Amino acid sequence: MIFLLAAGLRIYKQMKLPLHLRWELYPAKHEAGKKAEYGGSYMEELNWWEKEKKKSLYNELKFMIPEILFLRGVFAENRKLWWVSFPFHFGLYMLLATLFLLFMGAVGMALGVRIASGSSACGSFLYYLTILTGFIGLTLGTIGGLGLLGRRLGDQELRKYSSLADYFNLILFSFFLISALLAWLFHDHAFDGARAYIYALLTIGGQPEGYSSPHTFLGQLAIVLASLLAAYIPLTHMSHMFMKYFIYHDVRWEDTPNLKGSRIEAAVLQNLGLKPNWAAPHIGADGKKTWVDLATSGSKESK
Repeated sequence: MIFLLAAGLRIYKQMKLPLHLRWELYPAKHEAGKKAEYGGSYMEELNWWEKEKKKSLYNELKFMIPEILFLRGVFAENRKLWWVSFPFHFGLYMLLATLFLLFMGAVGMALGVRIASGSSACGSFLYYLTILTGFIGLTLGTIGGLGLLGRRLGDQELRKYSSLADYFNLILFSFFLISALLAWLFHDHAFDGARAYIYALLTIGGQPEGYSSPHTFLGQLAIVLASLLAAYIPLTHMSHMFMKYFIYHDVRWEDTPNLKGSRIEAAVLQNLGLKPNWAAPHIGADGKKTWVDLATSGSKESK
């Protein structure tokens, strides 16, 4: 509940912000047609403002999916960091997939489907796929989390850009991943206990008939830490996992034309009416003059 409320509030505040200064970095990945092949733009066409602007969701996804799943940008720009960052992030993706499978398994149990080896085709499929994704997620996540922590501690250049919050976040994630991995290794090999916990949430304390889940300290610790992480993530800069959407679509690739009477024009006019109070004395931004006043009056130094 905290995750959903905090994430919704953060997205709402982002959408209510004034129009961002657009980068218009080309190639814009949503460009359609042959121009996308060489990084062109619809603005190359004669009288482009009179023509319907077309976007390609396929071209956008072709870039975004490898970037999200495999951290293509980190691989290209910082290969050493990628070797620990990729397993951490991909491990988290696998754990999200595991959480979804556990949820589906709990729903199946509520409907009378047995989730176990040798059960129905659907039950067996969920059973084994959950084990696979959970094992991959916990293993890669633990390796990557500890690797990132070691990289931040051991890399002098990276330490300059690391805050206490960065270390705390990695320690918290690593603590959860290690406890969950140990719980899987020694007690809950098939994630039956985790699935039963979600079943209890869905049924408000219910227990699947003919099934008893192991109640262990490690399993309970992993559930508590996972819950704390879910509530904590959208309150920190780790919310970039979903806020990056706005960086790409509202800043980097935003190329909607500013036509007369458009939404963009209204947003620009609203920005021009803002009254900045910058500390730089040569700007003369005293909190009383608007951007229009400052732009048309010239700086104090020029006078």
